[in-house]
Amino acid sequence: MDLGPAALAGGNGFDLMSWYMDIPVISRLYLTSAFLTTAACAVDLISPYRLYFNANLIFQQGQLWRLVTSFLYFGMFSIDFLFHMYFLVRYCRLLEEGDFRGRTANFVLLLLFGVVAIVAVAPFFFGPLFRIKLNIHDDVYLG
Repeated sequence: MDLGPAALAGGNGFDLMSWYMDIPVISRLYLTSAFLTTAACAVDLISPYRLYFNANLIFQQGQLWRLVTSFLYFGMFSIDFLFHMYFLVRYCRLLEEGDFRGRTANFVLLLLFGVVAIVAVAPFFFGPLFRIKLNIHDDVYLG
């Protein structure tokens, strides 16, 4: 992971807050939202079953939060979660600092386009091959 110059704190070790503040704003917001969503599930403030994408619940019962939360929950705290966060920060940061430098609105539009595209096709492909991981031990089919 590119720690950046501020994270090394002049050779005195790793400074987590400096590293966090060096992350571009949209990538930092996504990382924070994903972490807080997982933390809320870990301390049982919310059930992961209230977060997953389910077209029937979204479009027939009006549970619109599922359009967003299905992109924020990456499973319970585990090594798998750490890898997801690593790749999320790495690639969002690379895009936001590289191709979208100075064009934050365009980066947000890219993310929104991805969300809309996935949500548009998910109801047609939601089946045995399209699963989400709800906890560390098993995959649960939610079709």
